[in-house]
Amino acid sequence: MSNARNLANLLGTNTLVPSNKMFSGFANGTTELDVWTSGDISVTGSGVVDFTSLTRYPSLWEKIGTGMTESSGVFTFPSTGKWKLTLQVSIAANGGGRNYMGGIIRLSSNSGSSFTNYAQGYNGVHSGNVYGYPHINAYVDVTDVSTFRAKFAYNTDAEANIHNSSGEMNTAMIFEKISDT
Repeated sequence: MSNARNLANLLGTNTLVPSNKMFSGFANGTTELDVWTSGDISVTGSGVVDFTSLTRYPSLWEKIGTGMTESSGVFTFPSTGKWKLTLQVSIAANGGGRNYMGGIIRLSSNSGSSFTNYAQGYNGVHSGNVYGYPHINAYVDVTDVSTFRAKFAYNTDAEANIHNSSGEMNTAMIFEKISDT
């Protein structure tokens, strides 16, 4: 006898709860998952620079759900809910050691009029051509799709190279809806 039927008998009922009613408020499984990437970037100076030339990850992948809308590096969410955002940056020092090189997840709740640095991650390296691979997560409750926006940036104290080989997910922006609001 199944565990669900045993539980129903213990509770004094022969009525089973259908599996699609087991969880309230959120569909079973992932309803939104989208992955975006940049090409290789030669960073010629220092400071914060937004990723602007992005494409949906093309290799062995298809988005789940509606997917994100992107324009010049600014992302719009397809639905309200609690979202996990991930930025992973494959970045190498160019010509010497670096005190820091990494990435920033930036959010706006005013339709992109201003962005706040929401989460950051960095690596330092001891010599040139050494890679750092910061992996940054942020959790946000998107309560209004008409006003919430996200964008991603890289930051380094000197020249560097951001790596993203065709077919490899080296540098990526990942959006996953983990719950309804």
